[in-house]
This record gives sequence, structure tokens and C-alpha cells, in this order.
Amino acid sequence: MQFLSRVIAFFLLIGGSSAAQTENAFPRYSQLAGAVNADGFSTSGVQLCLSEQKTTCFVMPKLVKDPEVVYEFGLEPHSEREMLPGGASWIFFTGMFSGGGSGTLTRFAVLRYDPSAKAIQNLLPLASATNVSDYAMWHLPEISPYPVLVVADFFWNFNAGETHFDAHQYDVEAFVYNARERVYEKRFRYRTSHKYDAETSRVLKPERSEILRRLGGK
Repeated sequence: MQFLSRVIAFFLLIGGSSAAQTENAFPRYSQLAGAVNADGFSTSGVQLCLSEQKTTCFVMPKLVKDPEVVYEFGLEPHSEREMLPGGASWIFFTGMFSGGGSGTLTRFAVLRYDPSAKAIQNLLPLASATNVSDYAMWHLPEISPYPVLVVADFFWNFNAGETHFDAHQYDVEAFVYNARERVYEKRFRYRTSHKYDAETSRVLKPERSEILRRLGGK
């Protein structure tokens, strides 16, 4: 069974590599913060627009909890170009929501440019993390030819009397690209056995071996 699993994983990796070669380099772009109201709260999401097609933009979607609670991720736009095999690239894009308190929420997007449709596509399902978190795009060719999004966000144990910036256990998630479906999928979620300092939120490095084990790597 273990041998069969490795064979299947090998062919999935080869198939994914071929698909990656058909991707395109993401064009030059600019990014903008969202609009704000008179109280300084965001009323629209951060946006990323192509430099040579200024009307082709991606706006970070809002998160509607209920009619009275709407999160607009309009603050602190940040982007990183993620390289793929063959010189292609995607953009890892983030925007932040703040309700005016000490806590914030950052939403993630992985953007691909489709030249045939002249459109920007978000490949990532809803994924976000608080300001007491650790996240990164890892390049793990032994796992996937596409970057892997790894997120660690704190678990607030109210029953234990923890405060916001106490040491916490963390919930770790990994999102891996499914080349057949052309979308990122959550591969796993687990809670760390160790508590980490929320002030620094350095979680991914000490948890790396466990994350790789769960991803099927070394």
C-alpha cells in the first residue's frame, strides 16, 4: 500500500509539472489600498491591477459574517511574485481588516493571469489569519511544483484563562494546488502540542518537520 501511494504521488507530481509549464508569467502590476470612510474604516478591499491593462483588476473579496458584520480587507496591501517551473509566475496577495482594536485579520489570495480571458483569477479558497499568526509560501518541489501555502494561527484557550498575547497552541493548515481542478485545496489541519510565544508568532520553523511529514515529504 505504501509503495502504491508513492507511485500515485509520483505520477501526480509529473502531471502537475507538465501543467505548470503551460502557465504564464504574471504581468507587471500595481497595488492599492481600499477606500475608507470618515472614521478610517475600510469600505472596499485592497486591489491589484495590471500596469498595461489598468481596468483589469482583482479586488480582495469581503467576508460577510452576517448582515451586521462585514469584513473589508482594505488595509496594507502586500504582494510577492511566486515563481513556477519554466519561468511562469503567480502573485501571493494579502489585505488586512481592522475593526479598530488590537486584533486584525489578513486575507490571502493566490493570483493567476489568464491571457485568453484577459482576467485575473484567485486560485485560493477563503483563507485568512489573525495578527497573532505565522504564514508563508513554501517552495517544495518534492511535494508539488507549485508553492504551498502554510498558515499557523493561534488557538485561544479561554477555559485556561489565556489572554491575547499569552503563549498559545497553534492550528496549522497547509494549502496545496490541485492542477487538475486548478484550485488550491486544504491538505490538513492540526493543533500543535507545544505553545508558542504570541508576541513573536514564530511557529512554522519549529513545526517544519511535522508539516513536511503530513505533506508526505521528508
